[in-house]
Amino acid sequence: MTATGTVAPLEVAPLEVTDLTTTFVSRNRRTAVVRGVSFTLQRGETLMLLGESGSGKSVTARSIMQLYGSAAELAGSVRMNGAEMLGLTESQLQSVRGGQIALVPQDPTGALDPLRRIGSQLTEVLAVHGIERTRRAGRRRAEELLAMVGIPDPKRVADSYPHELSGGMRQRAVIAIAVSCDPQVLIADEPTTALDVTVQAQILELIGELQQRLGTAVLMVTHDVGVAGDFGGRIGVMYAGRLVEEGPAAQVLAAPRHPYTAGLLESLPTPGIERGRLRSIVGAPPAVGAFPAGCAFAPRCPRARASCHDEDPPLLAAGPDRSAACPVANPAGSRQAVA
Repeated sequence: MTATGTVAPLEVAPLEVTDLTTTFVSRNRRTAVVRGVSFTLQRGETLMLLGESGSGKSVTARSIMQLYGSAAELAGSVRMNGAEMLGLTESQLQSVRGGQIALVPQDPTGALDPLRRIGSQLTEVLAVHGIERTRRAGRRRAEELLAMVGIPDPKRVADSYPHELSGGMRQRAVIAIAVSCDPQVLIADEPTTALDVTVQAQILELIGELQQRLGTAVLMVTHDVGVAGDFGGRIGVMYAGRLVEEGPAAQVLAAPRHPYTAGLLESLPTPGIERGRLRSIVGAPPAVGAFPAGCAFAPRCPRARASCHDEDPPLLAAGPDRSAACPVANPAGSRQAVA
């Protein structure tokens, strides 16, 4: 209730994804890669998309920003602050990308223009989105952003070309560009993959600090269970283009509800396991676009029953704030699909 006695309106989520489907289209082939993914990100919240290579994590993230153009057909709904993004023209998307939603790519070297100085690339983003229109103001703001992401000599880095910086410095510069317009949603696509362990920890800590400072919702893509556990928030486990489990990170990693999640955790090395004794999930993930009938994990699942090969289970409530797409592992789950 407000001071006047009226009911305060609910805050609209910065990002709502509903039944998102991505199909890559070529001359003779249609390949479904993302199949009915749904989730909501609230302000300041983190969702980790966790899964093996080829599970559809990065395609989901990039489909949200519609980065594939005519190469992919998108269906479902992607809403930013309640406004539908799917179907916007490329010119309309330009004001949304970078302004309301921004991407930290996996490879900062490929994301940065090798022929332009870091400061120039930052000031261009600021100018395009109307943040700073004069060269002097843009340069001042660029150095402030570089300092904000922990670069000790922002003036020197602003005057540097990408090849003159270390991998960690390039990643910090890319993050500075991503947060330059104070986006409400930050998508980080495997942001630490090419970095050594020490720098990985620094980058994750930086993203967490910026999230708290700016109130940004973060969607992070990772194949690393350790990264997912360290960063916290919520985890959405993906397999064969679908979300198969979702819930608070600590709960999912401590007590997984889906057999695939359990298999991932059991295959991790631990101090008590002898060299060469690691457990693994039997078989291999299905080829992209060649998903089997029913549950895609059923051919590898030790708990599968006959119906698993015929019915593709929806994501169902599996307890308070938990969901899983497995009626075998969660027979008492709600029959209402999670939106």
